[in-house]
Amino acid sequence: MELYQIKTFVAVAEEGNMTRAAKRLHASQSTISLHIKSLEEEFDVRLFLRTPKGMQTTSEGEALLNKARAILESVEAFEAEASSFKGELSGVARVGLQTSPVYLRTPQLISCIKNRFPGLTLHLVQMPTWTIRADISTRKLDGGFFYSNCPPEDVDAILLENTVLYVVGPASWRERMENASWEDLSKLDWIWTPEECSFNVKLEETFSSRGLDVSKSTIADSEDTHNALVKAGNGITVMRGDEAAEGVDKGVFYIWPGGHIEIGMYFGYPRRKEADPVVRALLECVEKVWDKA
Repeated sequence: MELYQIKTFVAVAEEGNMTRAAKRLHASQSTISLHIKSLEEEFDVRLFLRTPKGMQTTSEGEALLNKARAILESVEAFEAEASSFKGELSGVARVGLQTSPVYLRTPQLISCIKNRFPGLTLHLVQMPTWTIRADISTRKLDGGFFYSNCPPEDVDAILLENTVLYVVGPASWRERMENASWEDLSKLDWIWTPEECSFNVKLEETFSSRGLDVSKSTIADSEDTHNALVKAGNGITVMRGDEAAEGVDKGVFYIWPGGHIEIGMYFGYPRRKEADPVVRALLECVEKVWDKA
């Protein structure tokens, strides 16, 4: 048994798909298939069931999965400690951004990394909150920013702030929104977010707690799309205060004065990897620029 076979086993189990596992490991699908076949033959155990929906771990495979993850975590810890003996930190840190880089203080983060860890390069990846959390959990990312309604269990994280979200509509809808209640808002056309989105969860809680159903005219997973559709008069949505205020200044948005909701903004990293030099460097600089140090 080789370490690369363990990595392949974990990747296939987590991705549930040979093609995605191959892409994750930068290998061909035939190579991935060969690694799994070799493991199964070596130990005479079936690790996966090949189904129309992808690769599903067997009961034996599921039992071995946590052991395999523990092996990889031990190897990572070994590599991290060995790297610490070299002195200056070097390499690439992959960080997920779920919203505006300016709002996330990314320029300040880059400056901090350059000043304190000049050998470390940041690779910034823009993607939705739910993808960031999944990629941190599977160690595709070294860290990332995301929204969450409660402290996450799938990754380790620090709370940066409770982000305030306002209900925002087209400027031309002022008269319809100015004295509206939550019930009145529920009857307007909403530009909603996907089920995986934390905004979705918070909004559903807000309306369902009042016994209200919402008119969801459009579902979109991009903040830019939400903003464009509101400007075009297609409906209302929720957005951060800075985005809403900018639209008001430009004369294209109206902020409902009846209230707001809050959601946690977190910086997350893989479980039990706070001692990893790259993760430690990221945490040090994120905490500094967000005044959490």
